[in-house]
This record gives sequence, structure tokens and C-alpha cells, in this order.
Amino acid sequence: MEHIFGGLIEFEDTEEFDSFVYNMDKKQALMVLTKSLEFCQLNGVFNLMEANALYKCLTKLKEDANKDTGDSVHNDDTNRNID
Repeated sequence: MEHIFGGLIEFEDTEEFDSFVYNMDKKQALMVLTKSLEFCQLNGVFNLMEANALYKCLTKLKEDANKDTGDSVHNDDTNRNID
């Protein structure tokens, strides 16, 4: 069993990890970023201001990704005029 970020993400073996990293989509990339930030937060890497800034950045990226995939309730503008 292989794992990254203190076991927050696990893989059966190195080949599964390599395949995941090579083939990941936006949603999976955001999940990896989320877990990496969670790992750092659990280990006291960020102060409160840094954690807040990173949370806001990650939230913005997730909102934008949801708009791109149509998963957002705010994705009702087919002309892409909503910011």
C-alpha cells in the first residue's frame, strides 16, 4: 500500500499512483490539493492568516471548476456572462 500526505490519499501500489497522477482530471487535482493542504494544516504548517488565504483560494478554484463542469447551482448562464 502506497500513501501520500500522511495517509490521507492511498494507492494499492506505485503503478496505481503513477496512473492516477498521469490521468487526473480537474476534480481529482483539486482533491489532491485539498488533501495536501489538510495534511499541512494538521501538522501546523500554516498560521491562521495563511490558512484563511489558502481556504479562500481553494474555494475559488472549486467554484470555477464546478462552473466548468456544470455542477454548480450558479451555472445557469449558457453565455458565460456570470462571473
